[in-house]
Order: sequence, then structure tokens, then C-alpha cells
Amino acid sequence: MRVVMLSLLGLFLVTPAFAEPASPRLPEGQTYITLSATEQKDIVQDQLQASLRIEVEDRDAKKVQDKINEAMKKAVSAAKDVPDVKVSTGQYYVYSYDPSPVPPTPVTLEEGNKRLIWKGTQTLDLLSKDSQKLLDLSGKVQAMGFMMNGLNYILSNEKSEAQKDELLTSALLTIKNRAALIAKTLDKKGYDIVELTVDNAGFGGGQPPMPMMAMRGVASDGMAEAKMAAPVAEPGQSQVSLTVTARVLLKP
Repeated sequence: MRVVMLSLLGLFLVTPAFAEPASPRLPEGQTYITLSATEQKDIVQDQLQASLRIEVEDRDAKKVQDKINEAMKKAVSAAKDVPDVKVSTGQYYVYSYDPSPVPPTPVTLEEGNKRLIWKGTQTLDLLSKDSQKLLDLSGKVQAMGFMMNGLNYILSNEKSEAQKDELLTSALLTIKNRAALIAKTLDKKGYDIVELTVDNAGFGGGQPPMPMMAMRGVASDGMAEAKMAAPVAEPGQSQVSLTVTARVLLKP
């Protein structure tokens, strides 16, 4: 029994060393509160983006790639001649397929390879704040044999960021006004904002691209150009939002 009692005493003596310190108590009359304010604004999208693709089919893989390379070279050159339009190239891939995967009679490997058709495609991406220039250029590129993958407006990062200070200022004023109102209502002398968290995850460049329905088409051997009307696009709106959360100390 004596051994047991000593063991228990040792346990009681050691335990306080591992106990968490008690939270500091606020002075009499002080109170912590948490406030949050969210500001949002609908902004007209100011940047137009287009994605066009060239698509070629042939029984000769080399010819497919050569035609794509020539078409892309011509389209990129035309795009670079237009000021205020950013141009970039997208994915480039070539693959083969059998138009009649189940032949009526068995064929040899060599005969099967002769049946294959090679198909290749590459995309051209355009971006500009001058929508008319981009639309006119898109029409010219379409006339070269390219097909439209997607055309849509987005909110540029620059315009989105320009709204940040305005929304932040408004949210902070809301926090201050609410803190002052609560302090007055509770007969407090004043308040201090001791901690702030700003969440601007609502800032963004608008909606992601919305691909248009794929259109079946293959570039001709001569890559002939035909006059074509330019596409039409109208901007929409993107919502920009910001939330501020504050920890406020009310003074007695």
C-alpha cells in the first residue's frame, strides 16, 4: 500500500508540469468580438480571348505535319502584325486512325497500315483588350482554314486588381462603423482592432473559356483562303468580391 501511495503522489507532483497554462484573463470590462464585412461589385469584362485550331488529314503523316506547320506559320505571322493582340500557340498533336476499323476480310499488318489515315491539329490562342482588332484577326485566321474552338470575354487581372483597394477601403469602413456602433451600444469607451484577415479569393479574371461546339472540317491541300465575316462578341460581367474579418477589443 505504501508503494502505491508514493506512486500516486509522484504522479500528482509531475502532472502540473505538463498542464497547459491558463489563458490570460482580460481586465475588467474588456470584451473581444469578431466582425466581418464582405464587399462585392459587378465589373464589365474588358479582355477578349479566342482559340482557333487548324486540322489536317492525309494518308502521309509527313504531309499532315507540313501543312499544319505552314498554316501555323502564316497565322502567327498575321497575328504578330496586329498591334495590341497577344498570340501564343497551343497543343500540337498528330495521330492515326482506321476509317474502317473492322474490315470485311482479314488483312495483313502491311495492308492495315495502308488503310490508316493521319490526322493532326494545333491551336492558336489570341488575347486582347481591343476586341475589334481581335475579332477582325479571328475572321482572317478562320479564312485560312482554322476553326473556332472558343471565343469569350474575361476580366483582366489589371482591372480586377484595380478594384481591390476600393473594396478593401469600403470593407474596413464597414468594420469600423460596426465596431463603433457596438461599443456605443454597450457603453464602452472605445475599441481597438487587434487582428485583421483579408480574403480576396473572389478576385478573378472572369469565367473560364467556354468551348464552342466542335465543327468537323479538314484543311484542303492548297490551304485556300476565302473571304469570311468576322465573328461577333459582346462582353458580360464578372463579380469581384472581398471579405475582411476583424478581431476587436472593446474598451471599458
